[in-house]
Amino acid sequence: MKKWSLGYAILKQVVRFAFWISHKRITIIGKQHLSKSHPLIFAPNHQNALMDPLAVLCTTPMQPVWLARADIFKMKLVRPILHFLKIMPVYRIRDGKENLGENEKIFSQAIDVLEHKKQLGLFPEAAHSGKRQMLPHKKAVPRIAFLAESKNNFKLQLQIIPVGIYYSHYWHFNRELLVNYGSPINLKDYKKQYETNPLLATKQLREELSKRVKQLTINIKSKAHYENYEWLRELLGREYAQKQLSKEPTAKERFMSDQQLIGLLETHEAEHPEMWMDIHRQIDEIRATLDSKSFPVDLLEKQTKGINIILQSLLGIILTPLIFVGLIFHIIPFSIPRHFIQKNIKDPAFYSTFHFVSGLILYSISSLIITVLSLYLFNSLPIALLILISFLLGGKLSFLSFAWGKILMAQIQWFIFSKKHPQELNDLKHKKETLKEQMIRIVNF
Repeated sequence: MKKWSLGYAILKQVVRFAFWISHKRITIIGKQHLSKSHPLIFAPNHQNALMDPLAVLCTTPMQPVWLARADIFKMKLVRPILHFLKIMPVYRIRDGKENLGENEKIFSQAIDVLEHKKQLGLFPEAAHSGKRQMLPHKKAVPRIAFLAESKNNFKLQLQIIPVGIYYSHYWHFNRELLVNYGSPINLKDYKKQYETNPLLATKQLREELSKRVKQLTINIKSKAHYENYEWLRELLGREYAQKQLSKEPTAKERFMSDQQLIGLLETHEAEHPEMWMDIHRQIDEIRATLDSKSFPVDLLEKQTKGINIILQSLLGIILTPLIFVGLIFHIIPFSIPRHFIQKNIKDPAFYSTFHFVSGLILYSISSLIITVLSLYLFNSLPIALLILISFLLGGKLSFLSFAWGKILMAQIQWFIFSKKHPQELNDLKHKKETLKEQMIRIVNF
């Protein structure tokens, strides 16, 4: 595992292409912190199952070895695949107390990776949350780091890289991704403390790492009103960022602005809990009305005019053949797995993982079939490659057209609702404006 693998490198490029296709935008911050001359431990927040290690893998030139939950190794058929993918198991109490002893061997192999100045990936939370909420950090990262350094008299120059991973949505296709690499934590800074009191040094390193990762993420503390904070971020986020910057924010600027906005709102709620009981009641009422009609909150911010609906509908008619062609060629590799996943996967945090993996497999098979058929029919490699590229990129174009069509249908339904129920719409907008003005006063923008 510690050696560079050609097969892994080839597969990684395939995965990176699929990753690029499946995202609208990928933003990387802090790549300068990744040293090739030091052994590294990547320590990201964990919210989205397999997509989190892929976010790190696809935004670095490295081949890190990952430690993952042991239950995914239960099937013998899967084990050699996971080994090829540079994944090693970590056993927890739920995996059986009799297996915990296996961790010593795994940790020894992990230390061997670090001693060869390679990279290790490990989630400090040891579980995924499926929300913009960080779970308490466990001691695995500090433990492995100190074991490696103490074995080598603190001469490894080991660095822990805190990583913040942000998704605009956890499982929607064509979402935005931001990977935020923080400044490294140097183990040599803890040498004296570890030699004097190893338990205290482990605790201090764990707390420092937790603090560093939180600084790189949007961490909504409220459990009771998590959805309301997400709703407020959607309602206020862009306008708040524009006011701060006096321009349209970049992905990085919007992330940092949202982080600041959530912090201000949470601080205000902590100081004025009674006021926020009423605020949450207002948000619940507005959200319930919108959800009952399947309207997104951004429709409340738009002025939908009849002429615009007509023009967009005409464009929709023009795009219909593209959507139809895309449906024919992509319904099997794209839509069928999505339908199966939503019906059979209970934990939404796994939606994106299963959809990406199934799509990667099915699209690889489809691409192979299309290439072979194109070579047979046209006897030309350039033509075959052109058809393959058209198939892959055309699929995303078709999806974007389909997604645009869904937005148009929502606007049409909103326009009809506004004509049939003008008073109800005015009441809803009034509630939203009253709430928004109150929020603007709270965060002072």
